[in-house]
Amino acid sequence: MKKRDMKISLLIMMASLCLLISCTDSPERSRLIMDKGINLLYNSSQFEEADKCFTEAIKYDKNNYEAYYYRGCSKVNREMLDEAILDLQKALEIKPDYADAEFTLGRIYFLKEDRDMACYYFKASMQHGRANVEDDIKGCP
Repeated sequence: MKKRDMKISLLIMMASLCLLISCTDSPERSRLIMDKGINLLYNSSQFEEADKCFTEAIKYDKNNYEAYYYRGCSKVNREMLDEAILDLQKALEIKPDYADAEFTLGRIYFLKEDRDMACYYFKASMQHGRANVEDDIKGCP
């Protein structure tokens, strides 16, 4: 095989490897993108842009429960409560004892005036270690 053919073969193999790597789950990349979204969400209130970051983070790591949680929070800020519920439930599907997601679900159901569901999630968040829930569970059966 000529040197030129070897170089071309090597280049094709390297390009294929890069393509394969870019298509696989990447928790590190997911975390970096999620951190950018958190900054947009909390420091500049750019909720739509934050939402895009969390969606991209999920593409890189489908098990990134925090990205689902923060995307849910972003949707709450945009008053997209039903969509937020889906994201928060997905976070809980991945990490069943995620107290912050449970608490946020409690707040959403409180806003939706569904006292039973609000109480359920507030109590669950407290059982999983969420502090300062006492005021939220007042009046719960």
